[in-house]
Amino acid sequence: MKKLRVAIIGTGMIANSAHFPALNVLREEGLVEVVGVADIREEVAAETARRHAVPNYYKDPQKMLDELKPDFVAVCTPNMYHKEWTIKALQAGAHVACEKPIALTYADAKEMWDTAEACGKILFPCQCMRWRNYMQHSKALIESGELGDVYFSDIEFIRRIGIPTWGFFHMKEHNFGGPFCDLGVHLIDSLLWLVGDKKMVSVSGSAYTKLANQGEDIHLSLAESGAYSGAFTPRPYDYREFNVEEFSTGFLRMEGGMSVNFKFSWALNLPTTNLDMVICGDKGGLSVNKERLYKNIGRYQSECDMKWFDNGAYRGVPFEQHRYMYRNIINTLAGKEEFLIKKHQNLEVAKIIEAFYRSAEQGREIRAEEIV
Repeated sequence: MKKLRVAIIGTGMIANSAHFPALNVLREEGLVEVVGVADIREEVAAETARRHAVPNYYKDPQKMLDELKPDFVAVCTPNMYHKEWTIKALQAGAHVACEKPIALTYADAKEMWDTAEACGKILFPCQCMRWRNYMQHSKALIESGELGDVYFSDIEFIRRIGIPTWGFFHMKEHNFGGPFCDLGVHLIDSLLWLVGDKKMVSVSGSAYTKLANQGEDIHLSLAESGAYSGAFTPRPYDYREFNVEEFSTGFLRMEGGMSVNFKFSWALNLPTTNLDMVICGDKGGLSVNKERLYKNIGRYQSECDMKWFDNGAYRGVPFEQHRYMYRNIINTLAGKEEFLIKKHQNLEVAKIIEAFYRSAEQGREIRAEEIV
């Protein structure tokens, strides 16, 4: 396989903290070269190019695509621009890795996948939480039948005060939504994958903004909001621009009678829990993040702490899941593996995202047939 020529659109936190560290490993192995970066803030693109020794930077992503003709593009823009630049990169002849969520509606996601197929290219959604060690072990455990028939799950990702402040996350015109499409999309994607690609029947959701607009009285932390490595050139944050939800909660009905409770927050007067996922079946229950199995042994209740050793090459590294994802991408392009995330799975997540925001806006349950 020839060296892959890579370009990046959007040089914010996720590009610098997750994509570049993963790509730099592959650069050292001679598998890729990063030929250019682009960002609407030209000074940010230039600064990223200097830090990572990239020869070209642009303010206009289309000019970069036209001039450099990369083999592969990573789209790391705010959500509202994922569809536009994914489609343009595909049409320019590149395979594309698009940050999550790839789209905010089912129709947009389907158009992106259809474009990839029409162009003969591969679309790689960056639903990278699947590569976490406990997710991989949980998948194997559930597939072995230890939980039996799965019928209930409770998922949450709670930040007490963890509002992203370095970019456009908090602005609807750029990001569309808040924690549901930032944090929730990871847990929903992982859950559907873990339990065997169940389809959505309906969503009933609520969205709230009560704390983020209180202004200077809220003390904010980059680490608490997910920028574990910091943000090199953050855009100035103004709480008066905050117009997405800070807390999302609700109920999801799945085929086969499975039900899911969910709550995701950037700001909520509860302790920070980060990821918490419990899955229950008729033979056992599993706390995914606590790595604990609940089963009966004979007539007796038991709780088993699973020893899920992490022997991965990138264990303990911030955003390690992106490194595993890029390894999977490289091997997929070389014909050695299949990519972990499939089209039908990704479209189901897009359907749930659209249904949640429609439900929160309209104050009623949204059924799958209303989306498709």
